[in-house]
Amino acid sequence: MQEILRAYRLRNGYTQGQFAKILSIHRNTVANYESGRTEVPEMVKRRFEVLDKKEERTNEVIESAAISNNQKDYLIELQKEKIEQLESKIKEDESVYDGIQSDIVFSFEVKFSWSIKNFGVKVKYLSQDSSYIPTMAKKLGYTEAQIINFLQIDEMVDYKDHNIHQLRTQKQKEEMLGIMDNFMRAYKAIKMNTTMLVAEIPVLYTHKNGTIFKANVEYRVNWVKGTGTAHIRWLSE
Repeated sequence: MQEILRAYRLRNGYTQGQFAKILSIHRNTVANYESGRTEVPEMVKRRFEVLDKKEERTNEVIESAAISNNQKDYLIELQKEKIEQLESKIKEDESVYDGIQSDIVFSFEVKFSWSIKNFGVKVKYLSQDSSYIPTMAKKLGYTEAQIINFLQIDEMVDYKDHNIHQLRTQKQKEEMLGIMDNFMRAYKAIKMNTTMLVAEIPVLYTHKNGTIFKANVEYRVNWVKGTGTAHIRWLSE
């Protein structure tokens, strides 16, 4: 599969970063797939199959349609314009978000409850791009199975009851929930004006031996679609 992904990327002139954005994964993950270091998960395979089928249908239309040379030239120019717009958007996104390389990136689904009686958030960390699990396990001194349990992979869980808080002391958990609550209340005031919510939050993680690691975690959340990514950047001691 890695050879097919690489061939498709090169055929369409995408960089690994551009291709990663199209597949909604991290650019380092594309490199891992293409080198064979990481197996391509089913979710990414399905996304690629959709892209590949779209390309096949486009080629079939162009080859079979009885169109004039002027029409063909118009289609080519239109395609070039769309590619330029895509490249411009990718460069804009990279300048906003990717100036600082993230150490760990993972995707999640999220459900917000904005009601006063049931104010909060549920989250489900996804297995679709699990290359971050061994990285996180090595950093915090746990086995991969333990990290999967802490993250409750592919389970939709109320954040305040999530196993991830086992990586924090009770005081740290309360502080984290307080920060999240403040951001939720701020988001509630602006959510009708935007679909994308971006916040960078200081987060503490506890190593198995008790060492505290400080990190900045940037959350990028599309609250309408209920999807997001978390970008962890470890801070120097």
